[in-house]
Amino acid sequence: MQVSRTLDYAVRCLIHMGSAPELKFSMKQISETQHIPQNYLAKVMRRLVNRGILRSKVGPEGGYMLRKSPSELTLREVYEAIEGEIRIVDCMDEDGPCALYENCGQLPLWDKLKVSMIRILENTTIRDMVDETQGGRSH
Repeated sequence: MQVSRTLDYAVRCLIHMGSAPELKFSMKQISETQHIPQNYLAKVMRRLVNRGILRSKVGPEGGYMLRKSPSELTLREVYEAIEGEIRIVDCMDEDGPCALYENCGQLPLWDKLKVSMIRILENTTIRDMVDETQGGRSH
């Protein structure tokens, strides 16, 4: 299992913004400081704006700002904004394509993993990540 580049960039961007949540950030500034290609960052920012995580303002006084305090923004919200519903394997839904769903020996393991992942993502905020970064354990 691997975190997608898009999710990595989104979290990196939000940690950066969460370190000074009262400021507006330009796309160029985020791109340069976080080493994220600007065209890729534009797609990430659009998703975060559309999901209500960021607000954007155009014009000379424009930029991006967090809609919530970093201590209220969980990694689950960020994950779901970028990746959609948390799913470990496609057949975990009862109406999934797998014919073995009812008697699957793997399903309990994948379900435990999903529950653990959700718990970690729900209990980790952008503030927690900012604190980790400022504590010397950077990305």
